[in-house]
Amino acid sequence: MTTAPLSTEIRYCQHAARVVRIEAPVVTELVAAMAHLDQALDADPQDSTAHYAPRGQEHLVGDWIRANAERIRTQLDALVTRYTDPGSGLLSQVTDQPGTWTDPATGRTFDLDADYVPASDDRRRPGIVWRYRGMRAASGAPILHPHQLPDRIPCAGPCWPIGTIPTHSIGSRT
Repeated sequence: MTTAPLSTEIRYCQHAARVVRIEAPVVTELVAAMAHLDQALDADPQDSTAHYAPRGQEHLVGDWIRANAERIRTQLDALVTRYTDPGSGLLSQVTDQPGTWTDPATGRTFDLDADYVPASDDRRRPGIVWRYRGMRAASGAPILHPHQLPDRIPCAGPCWPIGTIPTHSIGSRT
């Protein structure tokens, strides 16, 4: 089976697109800022903002740096929490993919290794199946993404949490 590159998945998935538009640029800027931080930590202690501050105001620099470092820590914690806290209201990427998921509301068990098609004919698309790829909604429900047959390559189309739209399993993909 052919595996599509990650860029294909990001380009087509509306859930991952949010990350690309919002979080990826933030993380990119932070990685670039890390180079400046590394340089600052390697610098001579005499070559610091406090050293060049006006006389009598040197003590303000340390407080300013600590306050802003705490703000950065808080924001980074909030960004990381989006992916580690299932109750955050946002999507999470699951690293250990279970083989099944049981809907707590209905008790129905879904095979996460299976391909699915919508139960209603008006939602079906020729040559398209929906599959779980490790992303979950805020409720914890696995999200189904559209894939083009026969190679099951991610493609454009609606995604939804499993169980929100009636579906039929068309077998395991193993």
